[in-house]
Amino acid sequence: MITTPLSEIADYLGAKMLGNDLNVSRVFIDSRKENPQGLFIALKGPHFDAHHFVKNVLEAGASGVLVDHLCDTDKPQVVVHNTRTALADIARLNRNKSLAKFVAITGSSGKTTVKEMVASILQLTGKILATKGNFNNDVGVPLTLLEIDQSIDFGVVELGANHAGEIAYTAGITRPDVALVNNVSAAHLEGFGDLQGVANAKSEIYSVLNKKGVAIVNKDDDFFDFFQRKIETNQISFSVEKQADVMAKNIQLTENQSSVFELHYQQKKILINLSVVGLHNISNALAAASCCIALGIPLEQISEGLKNTQVVSGRLVIKTLSSGCCIIDDTYNANVASMKAAIDVLKNYPTVKILVLGDMAELGEYGRESHELIGKYAKNTGIDKLYTCGVLTQFSQTAFQNNKSGKKGQHFSQQNELVQKLKKEAIAGATILIKGSRSAHMENIVQALIDDSEIKNSDPKLLSTMEKSAASLQGKK
Repeated sequence: MITTPLSEIADYLGAKMLGNDLNVSRVFIDSRKENPQGLFIALKGPHFDAHHFVKNVLEAGASGVLVDHLCDTDKPQVVVHNTRTALADIARLNRNKSLAKFVAITGSSGKTTVKEMVASILQLTGKILATKGNFNNDVGVPLTLLEIDQSIDFGVVELGANHAGEIAYTAGITRPDVALVNNVSAAHLEGFGDLQGVANAKSEIYSVLNKKGVAIVNKDDDFFDFFQRKIETNQISFSVEKQADVMAKNIQLTENQSSVFELHYQQKKILINLSVVGLHNISNALAAASCCIALGIPLEQISEGLKNTQVVSGRLVIKTLSSGCCIIDDTYNANVASMKAAIDVLKNYPTVKILVLGDMAELGEYGRESHELIGKYAKNTGIDKLYTCGVLTQFSQTAFQNNKSGKKGQHFSQQNELVQKLKKEAIAGATILIKGSRSAHMENIVQALIDDSEIKNSDPKLLSTMEKSAASLQGKK
């Protein structure tokens, strides 16, 4: 954090400060920190209240606290009406003090990969700050922005959302110079209602751009024309399939399923060697390149940064078992678009192709339809075997095997039963891709195969929730 007097923070918040003034260079919200130095913000939620730990963090060394009621302490404290919104306001203050250029990224899928690609490119020019893990909500984004100090040259912030208005809120705090909606697909439909609702929410990121800002737009996306009506700034379009500002040409797929292609921008072109697998990552690379072009980064640096991008944990990470079986770990998360992309990767392997799926979450009334769609897609794409686990994936299994397709598969209600089956399948000459939403915990299966050990049965509470969800969808198409 850029060092700021606590009195200035209190004035910015329109709040009351008690005690002596102090310089704040660090803010934290976790009372369990081993070295709790700085200003502690006591957040409150439906199932917790950090105000209960104020005394503990002060005794452990916190220099001051921000709370929603007066606390019994001689140390400095700022009293506000809502500590959660105060956290965002302090982050906004810190962002406003910085001269760094910021890129904000949202989208239904691929935003984490694009974030990593942009960060890999920009770190070749200066010091960067990028979203860590899944810190992309109304608490995670402010915490990221509070890590800005005077040494930061570029920021790359991922913005997620599960309801309307969330991106407008976090993008408003971020104040990006470049904004991207990577794509729109069936994700978080439960909170948005339908795809148009998703597009409406994602478009909020463009509304915060100032006149000098640049909007990055995916010309291959079905909502491209819709976004055009929302954008009031300069823009850069990218496409794998159409004429656009940034394009990919002469695409080749390597033996390990990564891509080589020519990136074209204006009258220039450069060869791109991607370190990540899957043809869908070409679009992600074009998105990242477009963001960096908007910041004036030369194509040569973009090529080098894309080549050096590290694989994101749980995103099409390839592992080889001692048996010779190839495991593709894509368990980071899942929606319809990313499921299809993963299947497209698997189909290119010249082996027995085994797909292992857990439930996709937050699809609301589209749950059954979406899972059936994935089952049909796997069948038509040439996947040899499908193994499913959970509740909603039973619809994927039925669609995969229907019409006497001759396709082999099996549905499991417990992960350890699935693991036992996969141990028999995990031999040389087989490729197993494992995917599901975070709530499905499919990473347990990957680890069990690597460790060759059983895992515990699924959480009964989780199964109960899933079963209720499925029951409400019975009979709906």
